[in-house]
Amino acid sequence: MAKVGVVGDLDSVIGFRALGMDVRAVRGGDEARDALTQLIKEGAAIIFLTEPLASSVQDIMDEVAEKMLPAVILIPSAGAATSIGRDRLRQSVRRATGMDILKQKLERSTETENE
Repeated sequence: MAKVGVVGDLDSVIGFRALGMDVRAVRGGDEARDALTQLIKEGAAIIFLTEPLASSVQDIMDEVAEKMLPAVILIPSAGAATSIGRDRLRQSVRRATGMDILKQKLERSTETENE
């Protein structure tokens, strides 16, 4: 079975351990870099990363984005939602299809959330 890892603050990632995922609780960008690098070296196929840590590891994410594996997927952290994950999904779909097919759907979703 393919290895699945999760990197983020303890409150956001602890529940993933019950699902059998390799959980790496970190306290900041440096620890996130180390955890992400280690999961890649260990051959993780999917790595979930909390959104607030994305800017700390952007160079690593850009590097692995050019490869089939691992897939680094941004998830919101407990109590803090940003649109980073949504924006990256939109970019990936646009790159794969050549069109921005999620634009209207995501904009409508954002408007509904703000009401």
